[in-house]
Amino acid sequence: MPRPWGILLHLSMTVLRMAVVTALALLVHPAAGRAATPVVLCNDEHFPLSYRDDAGKPAGLYPEILREAARRSGVQLDIRVAPWTRALRALETGEAALGGAFSTTRARGQWRVSLPLHLERIVAVLPVESALQASRVADLKPHRTCIVEGWNYGPPLDGALADGAWNLDPAPSEALCLRKLEAGRVQVALVGEAGALRLLNPAEPSRMRTAPVGLELPVHVFWPLTVPDETVRRMDVALRHMDEDGTLRRIVRRHVEP
Repeated sequence: MPRPWGILLHLSMTVLRMAVVTALALLVHPAAGRAATPVVLCNDEHFPLSYRDDAGKPAGLYPEILREAARRSGVQLDIRVAPWTRALRALETGEAALGGAFSTTRARGQWRVSLPLHLERIVAVLPVESALQASRVADLKPHRTCIVEGWNYGPPLDGALADGAWNLDPAPSEALCLRKLEAGRVQVALVGEAGALRLLNPAEPSRMRTAPVGLELPVHVFWPLTVPDETVRRMDVALRHMDEDGTLRRIVRRHVEP
């Protein structure tokens, strides 16, 4: 039977060898000792709020807000743009955070939700000759309506997909929703006001009109649980200061107002 001091010596030598191996691994691969830079994905077809510029880089309101918040907080972020459905999948698998998403009760149970980046107004876009006078979402129920796939428009439409009386036609982006409308494949497109004003054909501005339907939704970052709590906290502190000192309003005016 081994003596107690012999066992202790053996354990001490084992621990020492493991420490040496770990230290050497970190010297060879220094990144192994640091947490990976969190990736934040924004919609690449949500102009002017988030999109891919001519150089292929993230541009628009949400990427600029995130860059400024990261600069103030000292947090390293990898901000990218991607198709909306791909960005949603990356959030669900924990690969990336999702920037520029409408908050929902369901989302708050699955992911951590940042302070608001912006308050986005959703409007109904319809042909000028349409007799539809919409002032609330419920007014659209009898009409074939295009919505953006993967968006959550809040309580007024939460049960719409399961309601056979609604005639909803999803599309992958706002731009495709508006193309369906211009082609006569739907009667209404339910999209963000900023996108509607910029994406409609400027050569034929009188063909379509917009109608507010009582939807103004706060937009957030959804953080997966793979992102450290301290990162989320520091970003929220920066967003709060940006709101208080007027930075958020200045960035919004630069991207959204004519």
